Formats: sequence, C-alpha cells, structure tokens
Amino acid sequence: MGSQNKEIIMTEVLQTKPATGLCSTCYRELYATIEYRSDGAAYITKTCPEHGYEEFMVERDWQFWEDASETVPDGATRIHYFDDTAIEVTDRCNVMCKHCYHIPDNTIEDMSTEWVIAKARSVITGGVTLMGAEPTMRSDLPYIIKEIQDPNSKFRGSTKDVTIYTNAIKFEDINYVKELIDAGLKTICLSVHNENYHKIGIWKKVKKALANIRDLQAFGIGQISFTVECKKDVEDAVDKILWLKGENIIPGNYCIRSSAEIGTPIGDEIFTSEIYKWVEEIAKERGLSFKKHSNGGNKPYHVAVFLEDVFVQVIHWAGVKNVDTTFMNFGPYASFVPNTVGSLHLQIILRDGWKKGWWQGQRLAPAESHVKFFNRIKNKSK
Repeated sequence: MGSQNKEIIMTEVLQTKPATGLCSTCYRELYATIEYRSDGAAYITKTCPEHGYEEFMVERDWQFWEDASETVPDGATRIHYFDDTAIEVTDRCNVMCKHCYHIPDNTIEDMSTEWVIAKARSVITGGVTLMGAEPTMRSDLPYIIKEIQDPNSKFRGSTKDVTIYTNAIKFEDINYVKELIDAGLKTICLSVHNENYHKIGIWKKVKKALANIRDLQAFGIGQISFTVECKKDVEDAVDKILWLKGENIIPGNYCIRSSAEIGTPIGDEIFTSEIYKWVEEIAKERGLSFKKHSNGGNKPYHVAVFLEDVFVQVIHWAGVKNVDTTFMNFGPYASFVPNTVGSLHLQIILRDGWKKGWWQGQRLAPAESHVKFFNRIKNKSK
C-alpha cells in the first residue's frame, strides 16, 4: 500500500475519474482511478496483479487539478514542444545536483559519436535536444552538433535544429562558446537553481556564461529552470528572473519545478498548486502582475503563468508512484529507453525503472545486479 494510506483512510471520496498509472514496484502500466477526496486532495488508486493495491496523492488541491487542463491548447509553446525530441548523450556530469533526475555516473562510458548523430538524425521531429547528465562533458560535442545539422553529412536521416540542455558551466570560457557557435548550435536551455544549491563558485561561473551568451548574441536561450524545495527557493528564482530581465538576458520561458522522486527527494512532496500559490503570493508581495497563461499547454503537472510579461512554467515532477499517464501524451518527446519514444516526463520515469531492472512488469535482472545489467545493455546498444 502507498505510504500515505494511514493519513487518508478515513476520507470520503467525492468524485472519481478514470486514469492510467504505473506499479511503483515493477513499472507495469495499470488501469487507475483519480479520486477527489474530502480532505481537499486528489489521489491515484491502482492495483498491480503481482504487487497489489496502492494509492498516492497526485495533487494537494483537487480543484486545482480539475481546473488545470486546457481542452484544445494550440499555443506556441505546445507547437514547439511537439516538434522536439530529447536524447541523452552522456551519463557524466561536472556537478552533482542533489535532485538530478538523471543521477549522473562518471564511470559509464559515453555512447559513440556515430550512435548519437545517427540517433538524432533518425527522430521524426524537426528539432533535437541533447541532454545528459551534462552534454558538454563530451569533447566531441561540437562535431556532433555540426553533423546533426549538415545536409551533406555522411550520416543518414534528416537534418535537425540542435538544442542542448546544460548547466552552462563550460560556457564561462568564451572560446568554448565560439566553438559551439561555429558548430551551428541553435539554442541552449540551462538549469540555474540558486547560489546555495551547488558548491561555492558555480553561480559565478553561470553568471559569466550567461553574459558571454548575451554579449556574443550567440544563440537563443530556450528555457532557464530552477528546482525548488520551499517558498524561499521560489523567492530566489523570482529574484533571478528579475535580475536576468534587467541584464537583458531573455529566454523563451522559465521553469520553476519541484524535485523529482528520482534523485534525492525532499521530505514533503511539492505539488503544482503549491508552487503556483507561492509564485502568486510573491508577485502580490512585490507588486508584480500575475496571471495564468490561457494557452500555455496547461496540464495538472504543468501550468504556465505570466509574471509581469515573463512566461513561467510551474511544474511538478511526478514519479512512478503518483504519475497519471493519461497526461503523458504531450511534448517534448524523448528517447531514453532503447527503441522507445514518448513524453520526456514519462521517459524519465521509465528510464529509472529500466536502470532498476524493470520494464513494464518484467524483471530484467536481479535487483542486486541491476546497475551492472543496465551498463552492459547500454554498451551493447552502441
């Protein structure tokens, strides 16, 4: 049974909705039910034929869950996301963020250069985002970017616009920025967090990196993201957003997101409604305008707002326990688990299950050897 059952067993079910979910042990897809309960929260209930019944909170405010979805979203953000596929190009990283949903491992050998290029050129979307862990750990990254976009490349498939998702630390070196400009990089997305999130000095490097990108007018900034654990972290994120605006560093959007269950989760899970409320409260406290985006591709795990004229996405990273997979049919897409493509959010969850030795209810390897199994399979797929 889910860990929250002792708290919720006496609550009354007010309304139910059909859903699909995953067994939190074996990652098997299951029929599920969303229940709005008298304590004000929404829960997912499901039963695995092998591992039994479980229930978990999906949102602390069921009315927020009910009101979150747009019926026919067709905004620019949705259109862009549906034309992009993320590919992981390395397990290595030069920092260890405590809530990283990848869980870096610097001992795992990278996929070959040829594999990455061929994979990128084979996806059906017009754009591809190279992710990790940290893609700039690869010394061949400029060559990879160039070949993915080169119409005369020796590699089969079609050209793609290339984005990388990075911590931007290496962009502190202006010569590295110029190297990626020459390679034809179109866009970067980056995680900024706050000064206390990393060891001392990381934020200074990122500030320098952002200045280099701005001053060289190098390439577009797609998204700047912040992982938050509490209202104070959201205040820090708003401070950064306002500072970046003052520095004329303008991304396509910002993302303020909860930590994922993958990695090192916080004690109490933070839901979309709570981050939304904190942003709204901070805006009111500071005399800033705030409103919900009417066409931002909103779903219960993803709600867009305007803070002044700044586009901010508020995101809850659900995990295997409380993901409602009926909302996992939107972009950006990803291909993290071999021979599969799907929603980035769901691919992150399924990849974590695969690394633990599970695939859709099947045990791929004994629990004690799942990491070695994952590494062996990954190396075979090169």
